Amino acid sequence: MIRTNYEDAVNSGDLSKIKNDLSKDVTGVMVTGRSVAGYDGLVSYWKEVQSLIGTGGTYHVTVNVDKTDLFGDVAVSHGTTDEAVRLPNGKELDFSAFWTAVCHKEDGTWKVVRMEATMNPIDNVFVSLQLKKAKLIYGIGGLVAGILLVLAMRFICCRNTPKPQ
Repeated sequence: MIRTNYEDAVNSGDLSKIKNDLSKDVTGVMVTGRSVAGYDGLVSYWKEVQSLIGTGGTYHVTVNVDKTDLFGDVAVSHGTTDEAVRLPNGKELDFSAFWTAVCHKEDGTWKVVRMEATMNPIDNVFVSLQLKKAKLIYGIGGLVAGILLVLAMRFICCRNTPKPQ
């Protein structure tokens, strides 16, 4: 049920749908590396993500559970996610992440007490996007510098060339 509620909360943008599944002391490290504490910390993080995506953009997640181990009143689950961000310009960024969640039974109900997510820090869509931007910026910068160098050389050469009499 927690997985279903999480997907529904994220996909609808209404994190209150997961609030009852979180321990009051919940902590986590999100896929961006940011630490969060409590429901309010999660809401704050979500607002940051939404501002990065931009107005009109969307975020969608599917949670895949690989395994859940039970240790009395503690459960440790892990798996992967399939995630998609659609930017306001229509560009879609698809990625996956690995996650672990620790739940504890509180008053007869399972609550998430710790969550962590990570993605490959080198081979992911966000790094690729930044590399493309850097290549474009440096490519344009190199072109401009080359043109300026050619113009400067022509100016110097033409200035030092004797004029016909």
